[in-house]
Amino acid sequence: MKNLFGETGLRILAVGALLVALVLAFFVIRILLVPFVAALFVVYLFDPAILAMQRRGMDRGHAFLLLLLLGIVSVTVLLMFMPSWLRLESLGVSSDTFSQRVTTQVSAIQNWANKNFPMLRSANIGDEITSRASAVASRFFSELPGLITAFFVNLLLVPFIAYFMIRDGKSLKRGVVELVPNRYFEMTLMMLNRIDQQIGGYLRGRLIECILVGITQALLMGIISIFVPQQQILLIAAVCGATNMIPYLGPVLGTIFGSLLYLGAGLPMSSIYGLIAAAAGAHVVDNVVIAPAVLSHNVDLHPLTVALVLVIGGELLGTLGLLIAIPVAASIKVIAQEFYANYQLRVRGNSGTVI
Repeated sequence: MKNLFGETGLRILAVGALLVALVLAFFVIRILLVPFVAALFVVYLFDPAILAMQRRGMDRGHAFLLLLLLGIVSVTVLLMFMPSWLRLESLGVSSDTFSQRVTTQVSAIQNWANKNFPMLRSANIGDEITSRASAVASRFFSELPGLITAFFVNLLLVPFIAYFMIRDGKSLKRGVVELVPNRYFEMTLMMLNRIDQQIGGYLRGRLIECILVGITQALLMGIISIFVPQQQILLIAAVCGATNMIPYLGPVLGTIFGSLLYLGAGLPMSSIYGLIAAAAGAHVVDNVVIAPAVLSHNVDLHPLTVALVLVIGGELLGTLGLLIAIPVAASIKVIAQEFYANYQLRVRGNSGTVI
């Protein structure tokens, strides 16, 4: 082979093969990134229970399957016996109907604003909101079949990926550590353990927090429904709970989703005010009660750093980037701290040797 291609030819082939492998890896990672991240969340959420079952002699893979089965049964039972006001309802609206209803509601709001605040007449805020809402509605309804298909595909992929991550994760970690030179073995092991503990604690805490926020939102909307109409309580509460995973922006995104849904459904403004009040109440309960009690593990990032990494993550990967920005930033911080600590030890050791 060496005589046929020569040393230069072998290098060119090697570089070409590496480039092809990187391109293929990029497309595979891009396709599987969403289910992989979701599976990682599931792994960290189940890990404490799996460790407890492993201490009792159960295999990690079997423990995961048992927990997954218990989770599916629990969700099914809850959906069967939940109150009637909490059950999913049909949207029963098309993109055209949605746009017309939003236009009507926004026009009414603009007329009220023009009457009470004459200085806003030249702003044409209502026209801008209407055009953007109509564009969003058209795009949403046109992409809805694809979104539903992708959701169910990922719903099948996530447990599959999570199973192998839980079953073979320890072996993969051990294999990575064994590839590291001996002089960096201890540092790498400590670094991986710190990342695992810190990110695991953060993700578990955030996931539990999101579930509790969603439950709180649903309860508050149920109470408000006694006084003003509230629809799609389960859907809106689930979206608000899921978006709460995004710091700062999450509660706002969930409230905007619910408000647009109510505008498109033709509900009165009192329903939207009730929704906003429920979201604000859930946010207060989260900050005062849930977050301090659940988030015992913190990634220890400065608020300015959190804001910056959220902007960077959102620009690079959109919503997924917002979700993984803080864990990635925390991992980079741990790696930098470990390398700096190792460098300091080497410098001190060399200084001691010279002296």
